[in-house]
Amino acid sequence: MATAKASPAVLLALAAALAVLVVPAAAACSAADRDALLSIRAALTEARLGVFSSWAGTDCCTGWYGVACDPTDGRVADLSLRGEAEDAVMAPAGRPASGVMSGYISDAVCRLGRLSSLVLADWKQISGPVPSCVATDLPYLRILELPGNRLTGGIPSSVGGLSRLTVLNLADNLLSGPIPGSITSLASLKHLDLANNQLTGRVPADLGKLAMLSRALLGWNRLSGPIPPSVSSMPRLADLDLSENQLTGSIPDRLGSGHVLTSLYLGANRLSGSIPASLLRNSGLGILNLSRNALEGAVPDVFTPRSYFMLLDLSRNRLSGGVPRSLASAAYVGHLDLSHNRLCGAIPAGPPFDHLDADSFGGNTCLCGGPLGKCT
Repeated sequence: MATAKASPAVLLALAAALAVLVVPAAAACSAADRDALLSIRAALTEARLGVFSSWAGTDCCTGWYGVACDPTDGRVADLSLRGEAEDAVMAPAGRPASGVMSGYISDAVCRLGRLSSLVLADWKQISGPVPSCVATDLPYLRILELPGNRLTGGIPSSVGGLSRLTVLNLADNLLSGPIPGSITSLASLKHLDLANNQLTGRVPADLGKLAMLSRALLGWNRLSGPIPPSVSSMPRLADLDLSENQLTGSIPDRLGSGHVLTSLYLGANRLSGSIPASLLRNSGLGILNLSRNALEGAVPDVFTPRSYFMLLDLSRNRLSGGVPRSLASAAYVGHLDLSHNRLCGAIPAGPPFDHLDADSFGGNTCLCGGPLGKCT
């Protein structure tokens, strides 16, 4: 008697059913990690939105707001709590909410030994230091974001030991002291934001070792000393902000040679010397702010049809000579500010000068023409 053969459809259905049977269930939350999370919660207070209301039960990997686990071992991999978000918890009425959380970051966070990302951002009132153990006890950390709080003290000196770190964002706090030299050991770092703190000392001389870094935002601090020449050799650096510090010396000649540099903010420092021609010749640089320094000499007349500046602010320096005529060849100049320098002579006619107002040229020694009126 012949044996009946199963159809291909039946075989596929059977294979799918067997696959479901052999897929292991996600591991339950580690009891030690759950205890660490509850200690972290105990150090923080947030009464209005109830972001911790879901932190109940024994399985911290299921339904705990802001917590994500590795399904293979139940260890907490991500802790992400943002004070400004658009999800259902932070925006129950469908409108983005802005929360306020006080307290401090407990050392218990360092017991989450498999943590990949730690985000406690924009809560406004979280104070105290960044636990130093974050830099030593969390070897898997890739993202550390603690901006928009009231953190004090220094950046942990051993932060350079976080070899997997790609994002370090401690902006908008009250951190003081120097930028640790070990930070230049973060070979994987892509985004560095330490802006709007009270950091002092120098920009690390070998910052250029960070070959993967694309954004370095260090503005609005109290940093002093020169701009390290090594930043000119960073192959992926697209955005550099050193504005509103106390930097001195000249702008490195090769800073404008970066092929991917798109924005450079050096305003409100104490920089001197001349403007490197490479900055104004760089066709990829769309935002350049060198205002409120002590720069002198002529504005390099090196603009080309590939020049495309959304913002070019050279105001409040000691620049002399005339307005560069090659600016007329630029593909685009949006906001131009050459005011409050020592420029002299006639403003060239035609674009982009014919769409600029007097504020772009006022406060110079003897400029005339264009929006300033006829030369006599």
